[in-house]
Amino acid sequence: MRTGWRLGVILLLFAASAMVVHRVPAVKAEEILPVDPHEKLSVRRTYRKGGQLAWVSVALFVGQDVESRRASVNKIYPQHGVSLVEPVSFGLSLPGSPATSVTLPAVIIHHQDSHRLLVAYWHQIGNRIYGGEYRFRLALMRELILTRSVDSILVRIATPLGTGLSDANERAIVESLAPSIYAALHREQVER
Repeated sequence: MRTGWRLGVILLLFAASAMVVHRVPAVKAEEILPVDPHEKLSVRRTYRKGGQLAWVSVALFVGQDVESRRASVNKIYPQHGVSLVEPVSFGLSLPGSPATSVTLPAVIIHHQDSHRLLVAYWHQIGNRIYGGEYRFRLALMRELILTRSVDSILVRIATPLGTGLSDANERAIVESLAPSIYAALHREQVER
């Protein structure tokens, strides 16, 4: 599994660059979506399509049978300079997922300097998506008991809110990137 995931994350670089018009170097994804010290391999990119902007992070966590290598709950979204973290639901369809519609965990981050970010994310073990921290942790424990070793991926997509676009247009880039990212990872798992 480890080789397949690494190849999938690397191939995602090329698949993601075809999803949007071009990459923008203005604000680095690392500044928006914090790096987890337990990541084994990750891809972070900033994308712009028309007036829409998104930061994407796909991180691989290997050998989570050791607690010190597990993804940290505190590193999913930025916490420095944040005045409020507001949980929201974000439902969308992901191709090839067991259920046709998935509700992804998402939060709206209110920064002290008054800008806001929508951060949608999911954990993935194999081709299964976990739309919540508790379900992911339970699945992780189940896999550790059955297989003794688990690799997982954390996918995060952030976009600014309050940019002058309608709410639907601000969220549209997340709605277009999430299925494409999932499909690229799903194809890699099926092909290996």
